Amino acid sequence: MPEFDTSVAHVARVYDYWLGGKDNFAADRAAGDQAIQAFPNIPLSNHTHQVAQSVAPESKVVYVDNDPVVLLHARALLASHPAGATDYADADLRDPQKILDDAARLLDFQRPVAVMLMAILQHVGDEHDPYAIVASLMGAVPPGSYLALSHPASDIDAEAMAKMANVLNQMMAEKVTFRDRDAVAGFFAGLELVQPGLVQASKWRPSSEMEAASPAALWAGVARKP
Repeated sequence: MPEFDTSVAHVARVYDYWLGGKDNFAADRAAGDQAIQAFPNIPLSNHTHQVAQSVAPESKVVYVDNDPVVLLHARALLASHPAGATDYADADLRDPQKILDDAARLLDFQRPVAVMLMAILQHVGDEHDPYAIVASLMGAVPPGSYLALSHPASDIDAEAMAKMANVLNQMMAEKVTFRDRDAVAGFFAGLELVQPGLVQASKWRPSSEMEAASPAALWAGVARKP
């Protein structure tokens, strides 16, 4: 089994803690609590396959992560609806070709695919050209595919977000780079944004006025590949 350091927080395990999971360690919980103190309005949701298969039970979903602890527990985490399927790719976002190769075990790339990059690109620094990574992923999927993306904002509640970034960069192995709206818009180059466009996450088709009023400091958008 690959070596791993559970004394250092990892983003996937912090998210697991926020979602009420059990696959996390003290360092992950400490980082998660610190982030919540810095920015109490961090939005949470169910796992992707649970949401997708509640609407379309035949949905096939491939998760990607490069943490060996997450890999170890993947089977327990990814219980699929019988009509659908889930899989797990042990890959780094900075290696999009491996992600595509692994995902092809389950997904049919001759049919439209939804690429979901939810609150993850902040872990790819500019030196690794995150725009090229997104372009590689979207270049491999057919017309009619979608990109759904959210990204922590540096220009919404800027003071609190700067504090949160500082906390995470001190406590987590993966460093973060929060970006402003113009920088996030660059990820959708060549794609057609669907309504309401690139907006604060709470304003993207909210289910209630209360949800729309949430101060979540995330830019979010969905776009179609023409």
